[in-house]
Amino acid sequence: MKRVLHHIEQRKVELARSPFITFVEDTSLEPQRRLSFAPGLAPFVMGFADVNKYVLRDESSEDPLQRLINTHTREDDHHWGMFLRDLRTLELNAPMDFTGALERLWGEQCKKARQLIYGLVALVSAESPVMRLAVVESVEAAGSVGFSRFSQVARELEAKTGKRLVYFGEAHEGLESGHVMGSGDAEAVLAGLVLTPEQVERARGLVDKTFALFHAMGEELLAQARRGQEGTRPAA
Repeated sequence: MKRVLHHIEQRKVELARSPFITFVEDTSLEPQRRLSFAPGLAPFVMGFADVNKYVLRDESSEDPLQRLINTHTREDDHHWGMFLRDLRTLELNAPMDFTGALERLWGEQCKKARQLIYGLVALVSAESPVMRLAVVESVEAAGSVGFSRFSQVARELEAKTGKRLVYFGEAHEGLESGHVMGSGDAEAVLAGLVLTPEQVERARGLVDKTFALFHAMGEELLAQARRGQEGTRPAA
């Protein structure tokens, strides 16, 4: 598994250099502008809660790795509440009729965020716990890239406006370790797993597919952020 974890770290470095993350890091822009993509993240945030509860979790399993995943999903399936709170704080919670909200969330401008969720379901549904772990580790690594940058923007926003963010701020960043949670020695358990060459190759493929999904969503969020406030309104 060490080889797989090293591969994840390589993909993590690449994600950190992506145009979307570069935009978020751009201190020449106002904090609100750099977080104006937030509404477009909604399909992922809300969908990821369901992936944790209904796809990744298997309470009937006796497999110790699956149990580790189960514990991790219980840590991760309720973060959406913080996200909703931040939308209000950022004043990105403008009134919208129901059909307008549906058009926004299931329209073209949010398709990559939705496809990330569908892609994760497809990647883990028929896989063994050890392969699921490769995907979960990839998601956590991608999340740590984003939230380490989001929290810096949140600190800038609070310094300028007094408004404190939770999902995009330090409160959520503290919950995102970048690794599967659930036990004090979770990282040691992962590093100690011995995979066959075939398993390593398969796991690497799953890692690459997971990060590709995050890169695609990042491109979509960047397009929305560049449109500024226009990106927070439903398409005509």
